[in-house]
Amino acid sequence: MSQASITEQLATLNFTQDLPESVRDALAKIASERTLAPGDVACREGQSTKELFLIVSGHVGLDMFVPGRGQVRILTLRSGEVLSWSAIVGNHGATATGTALDKTHVIVFHDDDLTRLCQTNHHVGYLVMRELAKAISRRLVSTRLQLLDLFATEKA
Repeated sequence: MSQASITEQLATLNFTQDLPESVRDALAKIASERTLAPGDVACREGQSTKELFLIVSGHVGLDMFVPGRGQVRILTLRSGEVLSWSAIVGNHGATATGTALDKTHVIVFHDDDLTRLCQTNHHVGYLVMRELAKAISRRLVSTRLQLLDLFATEKA
């Protein structure tokens, strides 16, 4: 696909839609597109991650290994959400395994290219990291709600 196509898609995704057009253009220059088939693993818990994904369409299940229980689905990601954020925050070990649940179209950023862009253009870097912080914050809230549900006790 073309850079123009990626730029158009970035304008529609929750993660990037509020970014200035110039920032979306800069991101599009270093991005590529990929389609994941159902069952394809985008990142594996504990393994090095070198790519950050923005989901354009489809769904990705996030699973974590829980001793005594095996793989447990903790979240399902959909269009506009970010996957494998570990690639950009310097922690190259994925915190969960991300598996495509259906045909999933993603925009891909290689960690070296995205890091270089953020370091050389601090305006872009700030805005990307701000959006990443928002995404991580939403995941934290979601996890807290799951924990509350898990440990809730019924009132008599």
